[in-house]
Amino acid sequence: MFANEIFYFSIVLVSSLIILFLLFGYLVITKVLENDRRTKVEQYKEEYRLPLFQYLNNEAGEEALSLQSPLEVKAFIELTAGFAKVLGGEEIGERIRGFAETHFGTYIRSRLTHRRWSMRMNALYWIEEFNMKNMFIELDRLYDSRKLTKSEEIQLLKIYILNEDETVMGKMTSPKHPLTEFDYSLLFTSFTGEQLDRFIAMFNQLPAEMAYALVDSIGVRGRQGDSLFLENLLDDPAEEIRIRALKAMVEMEYFLAPSALIKHLLSPSWQERLMAIKACEYIRSHELLPYLEDLMSDHSFYVRSQAAKSLLRLEAGKEVLKQVAASNEDHYARNMAEQWLERGSV
Repeated sequence: MFANEIFYFSIVLVSSLIILFLLFGYLVITKVLENDRRTKVEQYKEEYRLPLFQYLNNEAGEEALSLQSPLEVKAFIELTAGFAKVLGGEEIGERIRGFAETHFGTYIRSRLTHRRWSMRMNALYWIEEFNMKNMFIELDRLYDSRKLTKSEEIQLLKIYILNEDETVMGKMTSPKHPLTEFDYSLLFTSFTGEQLDRFIAMFNQLPAEMAYALVDSIGVRGRQGDSLFLENLLDDPAEEIRIRALKAMVEMEYFLAPSALIKHLLSPSWQERLMAIKACEYIRSHELLPYLEDLMSDHSFYVRSQAAKSLLRLEAGKEVLKQVAASNEDHYARNMAEQWLERGSV
C-alpha cells in the first residue's frame, strides 16, 4: 500500500517537473524571439532614421523607405512618433498625418482590436500623436464595445476633443465609466476656447466633478473674458463652487470689488475665507483692513497665516500687524503677527 503511494507520488512529481520544464522552455524561446524582433526593429530604425527625416522635411521622396514587413512598419511607427514630438510646423504635421494614414492604418487597426489592453492603448496614443483622421469608424467601434476600459475611454475622449467631434459633450457628461475631477481637468487642457465656451453655456447641467474642473480650467488659462461668469458663481448656493470661483479669480489676479468680497471673508467655511483672503492681495483696499485684522484671530491656522500675509501686502497693513502683535487679546493672533513681521515683506 505504501509502495503504491510512493509510485503515484513519483508520477505526479515527474509530470509536474516536465510541465515546468516545458513552460520554462516556452518562456525562454518567447523571450529570445522577442529580443530578436526588438533587435531587428532597432536596426530598421537606424537604417531609416535619416531617410524618414528627409522625407518629413520634404527633402526627399518615399523611394528610400521600405515598409514591407510588420517589423519595418513597427520601426517606422516608433520613428515617426519620435519625430512628431520634436518636429514642429503645420506642413510637417500634415506630412506625418498623411504618411501615417497611408502606411500605418492596417497595423494600428489590428492593435485596436487586440485582446491585450496595452496594445489597444498604444494604438490610441499613435492615432493621437499622428492626428490620424481615417480611424473614426474603428474608434467609435471601440468606444461602444463592452471591453472598453476607463483609460481607453479617456484617451478616446481626448482624440474626439482634438478633432472637435460634435458628440464629445454628450460623451463627457454621460461617460461610460465614472470620471473624476482630475480626469476632467486633464481633458479640459485639450479644449479650444470655443469648445470651453459651450460647456460654460451649459454649466448648470454639468456633473459636479466636471463643473469643478471647468472652473479651475478657466483660472489656469487666465480667461479674463469669463470674469463675469465667475462673479456670478460667487452667489452660487454650493460652497465648493464659490471656493473654486474665488480660486480662479486669484489665479487670474482679477480685481474684485471689496464690497463683493466681504461676505466671503465672513463665510462660515474656513476654505472660503482662506480663498477670499488670497483675493485681497490683488485688491489692496483699506476697506479690507479691519476684516483681515479680525481674521488674525480665526480658529484656522491657515486663515490666520494668510490674513497676516495679505496685510503685509496692503498699504498700512504692516502697522496693523504691529498693533496686533503688541496688543491683541488673542495670543494666537499675536504670535502669527510676530512671525510675519519677522519674515518682512512678501
